[in-house]
Amino acid sequence: MHHAIECQHFSPRYLQVGARKRAPMGQLLHLIKGVALLRLGQHELLIPAGSSFWLPAEALAAFTPLAGCEYALLSCSMRLSQSGQSGWLTPSPLLSALLASLHHWDRPRDWQGPYGQRLQVIHDELQHSPLIPQVHGALQQAWQDLASGKEEAQASWNSIGGQWLDGAALASQWRLVQALRLLKGGSKQTALEAKLHYKEGELEQACQQWLGCPLAEAAGR
Repeated sequence: MHHAIECQHFSPRYLQVGARKRAPMGQLLHLIKGVALLRLGQHELLIPAGSSFWLPAEALAAFTPLAGCEYALLSCSMRLSQSGQSGWLTPSPLLSALLASLHHWDRPRDWQGPYGQRLQVIHDELQHSPLIPQVHGALQQAWQDLASGKEEAQASWNSIGGQWLDGAALASQWRLVQALRLLKGGSKQTALEAKLHYKEGELEQACQQWLGCPLAEAAGR
């Protein structure tokens, strides 16, 4: 990190399956558009647009932005005071406005100038933003039902979360996420295809659609 606090914006065209890892700094994940998944402990949380989640330094997590989403990643050095707990964060209007102002920042990113001043105010706002263990109860339940393959789950999801991502697209990407995790965990392609009920050629097609590359390339990432 060049500064004690940094903000980056990302707009991935394709699904990006994140690996479980620990970051040496606190991180705020702020979804601007679409949906992302966050694997934290035994939980696979769904983060919709407009939501923010705080990950403390050294938290073991895997962040997976789904295709077409936009998000901001705010990184805070351990030199700064910050929460040691994970949780949902409800941004104040000022914090939301500051994060939005940095989205298309085209002026010098000078720590001593307006850019750095905004980052310092963002850090101050973070100190006064309480963390909440659980939010989006109905949405998370709809996601869990879809993830576990329950009947009518896609229809239920579309009635609650369809504004962010169609249920069929969410189910297809989640299936692919599971396939890649199994593959990287040592499972054979034929075994995981059987487990996830992929017909011949469907896994390769899913890779091309959601990852923009063949399965062989995706497995090596």
